Amino acid sequence: MINLNEVQPETGQMERTLIPLGTVARATILVKMGETSIPEFGNGQWFKASQSSSAKWMELEFTIIGGQFDRRKFWDRIFVDGDKMGQSGIPLAKEIGLRTLRSIIESANSLDPADMSPEAQSRRQISGVDALTGMEICAKVGIKKGTNGYDDQNKLMVALTPNQKEFIPSGNYATQQVQQPTHQPQAQAQTQPTSNGPVPSWANK
Repeated sequence: MINLNEVQPETGQMERTLIPLGTVARATILVKMGETSIPEFGNGQWFKASQSSSAKWMELEFTIIGGQFDRRKFWDRIFVDGDKMGQSGIPLAKEIGLRTLRSIIESANSLDPADMSPEAQSRRQISGVDALTGMEICAKVGIKKGTNGYDDQNKLMVALTPNQKEFIPSGNYATQQVQQPTHQPQAQAQTQPTSNGPVPSWANK
């Protein structure tokens, strides 16, 4: 039995404000468990699936290290399947998801995207998406609009790489804020992370 009678009651509800749009910080990654396996992306059930379309995604938890927002968390999805096809002949969701995965790996390994040396190419290869857990990246934080009664939430806007001037290298845990335009590209919009949807329009058209 847990006796809570001696615990002091809440004197007021704590309200946590959003991390400002465009904040740049170092952050670690945790891959959340799903219920669907996709062998192409490694062993284990790391993906969730829509019940109304082909959309499949993985959910990531980011924890900021150091600075003003130390230990603050935010979450995002990476889609790897959907109904709408891209110009390359694979689902548009997968095109965008693979680009996001590449930028995360390059950020974690301090790789310039233009570096195609054998060492760089080797470091861009991972055994599966579960290998992302524990990686530390330079993250630019965005804000996704709440829908269906949900509040606005922070999300990953982009994983920055060393060729970008805002990049914070490993070992430097200061944060910086970069002024951002209020409009964000539709293709990057993410939705409230519930198990069966909704999904962004570009993933299921």
